[in-house]
Amino acid sequence: MHIRAGTQDDAEPIAELHTRSWLTAYAEIMPASYLNGPMLDERKAMWSTRLATVTAEQDHTRCLLVAADGDALLGFAYLAVETDGRILLDNLHVEPERKQSGIGRQLVHHAFGWAAERHPDKTVYLEVLRDNLAAIAFYRRLDGRPTREFMERFPAGFELPVVEYTWGPDNVRSLADNRSTTDRLVS
Repeated sequence: MHIRAGTQDDAEPIAELHTRSWLTAYAEIMPASYLNGPMLDERKAMWSTRLATVTAEQDHTRCLLVAADGDALLGFAYLAVETDGRILLDNLHVEPERKQSGIGRQLVHHAFGWAAERHPDKTVYLEVLRDNLAAIAFYRRLDGRPTREFMERFPAGFELPVVEYTWGPDNVRSLADNRSTTDRLVS
């Protein structure tokens, strides 16, 4: 497995993985009518738009990292600099059958490496559904700190409680420093 910068060619496989991830992680959390609806088409449109202009070497405001084994997409992470100066880890997904294999942790190390190198002294945060207990346990193991709770209204008309997890600049650097020398060469 290696981690590389994502490209426009990754849009469709990422959309498919994003959909599979939501179907498994949110099966007991989100309404079935939403999960079984046009989610794949929505994800394809979203990722095609997001990646239409991505050039990882030049864009310092967002980062897409892909974990791959040959042609197989195993996971991905997407970060974006927000208007408040913080960095949002907007997506972190791993193939459902490959969860707890270390792929997510490696993606976080690389994502935080990008943040530490391109945006030193910035906070990284993410938002997670409060009932996604597996994800929350993962973020806590990575020293994420809950900083805010709120209700998120989804376009399909339902609301769910969300928790924001935050890593300060020292934690970001520490997690970035956990990349091995080999890992640093592919980031």
